[in-house]
Amino acid sequence: MPYKPARKIMPKRKGFRGKEPFLKTGDMIHWESFLERNYIRLADFDLQVDEIFYQPVCIHYTLNGKKHRYFPDFKIILKDGRVFIIEVKALRFKNNPSNIIKYEVGRKYCEAHRWYYEVFTEEEINPRYLQTNLSLLRHLGSQEVTDNIMDHVLKQLQSKTEMYLFELRESCAEIDEESFYKAVYQLIYLQEISTDLVNVKLSDESILHFSVDEGRSSCS
Repeated sequence: MPYKPARKIMPKRKGFRGKEPFLKTGDMIHWESFLERNYIRLADFDLQVDEIFYQPVCIHYTLNGKKHRYFPDFKIILKDGRVFIIEVKALRFKNNPSNIIKYEVGRKYCEAHRWYYEVFTEEEINPRYLQTNLSLLRHLGSQEVTDNIMDHVLKQLQSKTEMYLFELRESCAEIDEESFYKAVYQLIYLQEISTDLVNVKLSDESILHFSVDEGRSSCS
């Protein structure tokens, strides 16, 4: 059955709206700000996240005798079955009194469903170079490359455990440049190769590691 959001996203006169592919499932996820778009990319990169849904629920609450509705931004489902309701909020608006009330409403709703509630700002979503690197990885790292090439790149890195990207390129000289970078970026995106994506802009000077900690999640 096709997914139906709790609220339809209408055209916006000011600001930006759009759709971002969630590569794990192939679904197009709607966003209403660049910060929301970047959260989708972050969730897609998180190995623990299986699925994401936009505008997932409508929460009704009463404040000062008036009825209100609250539409959180996303729901994500982790590999271990945990469910999170996610509110994406610009840091400058995070502590507005009206938003704090919504957070409390969201937490109580999640407690009743045995879910979890989290608020994400640009501090968690856009640290330093992370989104710049993710944008590059999503573009080149999702393009087709043969398993043989990817296996060869991994074997070269595995032989030393740690290498500069340019060193890995030299050790894979028999692979054409385009295929090599597609393979490396895809392996980084799949987190079979690890590198510092937060503090360092991805380049030939990036240090690559073969071993990867797959237990980390942005929600735990």
